[in-house]
Amino acid sequence: MVILTVYTNHIKVKYKSTLLSKATFFVFAFVMLSIVLPFIFAYKSGGFWLKRDIFYEQPNINLRGDYLVIAATTNSSSPIICSTFAYYKENLDFLDVCSIIRLREIDVNLDGKTDKISFNVLVNTFDKKITSINLFLPINYKLSTVCPVQMQSAIIYQHYFHTSVTDIKILGDLSLFQSIPIHCYKKGVYDIYDYSVIEGADEGYELESIIGRYWERNVSTQLSNIYTNVVSGRGDKFNLKLTVRYPEHKIYYKPGFWQIMKWAWMQYFAIYIIIAWFVSGIKRYIFNNRLVLFYKDAALEKK
Repeated sequence: MVILTVYTNHIKVKYKSTLLSKATFFVFAFVMLSIVLPFIFAYKSGGFWLKRDIFYEQPNINLRGDYLVIAATTNSSSPIICSTFAYYKENLDFLDVCSIIRLREIDVNLDGKTDKISFNVLVNTFDKKITSINLFLPINYKLSTVCPVQMQSAIIYQHYFHTSVTDIKILGDLSLFQSIPIHCYKKGVYDIYDYSVIEGADEGYELESIIGRYWERNVSTQLSNIYTNVVSGRGDKFNLKLTVRYPEHKIYYKPGFWQIMKWAWMQYFAIYIIIAWFVSGIKRYIFNNRLVLFYKDAALEKK
């Protein structure tokens, strides 16, 4: 006759001891070790609490329709200032010698987001040599997936010339600069920089003041991967053409409480399983070899 094992059941044995005994002390110590040691190991590894994380997103960027072009010339008392801002139009309009301004947004893949912009300005120099050029294009910057962000930023380009120049073409990518991670809010938008870079008090319209305020921001945009082609020569016109792409950005952000706990729990549990297995083996050895005093529950042992 063939005998098959059709069902198995383990015998459960309870080991009992008094409150103030070595057995109780050892069990309590092992339980505390199995709980505390995983936390210590995970914390000492340097990555238990998730302090920052990253995500990738192509921002939704739109030009605000304004521009500011400041060019220094060999005549220090006669710079070139072309702008749509009211302050410059009202007070420095006589320095505006820009004859052509072209500004175009291009959606390459037709997904509703601008992929690149083209800016072209033609300046009448009247045979004056341009020694530097400063270009400011205010933009609206938005992120909408992991951490909603809304801010007013700018495309800024600066260049200094050592020789007479008639034409300059610039290619570049717009990137995001962060000195601190962005805070993710449960409800609402990160909008602490949702104000104009250029507009402000009268003294705030000076080039040094504009650059200083922009530099102090913890989150801003800047041009990267820049390629410049300069055509030297003399003439009464200066042509600048700027093309900027909007690639996907790498954004650092401060995660929320539940994301931190999710990351911490995975690390803690992975270490806890290993330590709990070792602690269980030590307890089994102690009780099987009767190294401490205890009592067996005979009624359960007979089941």
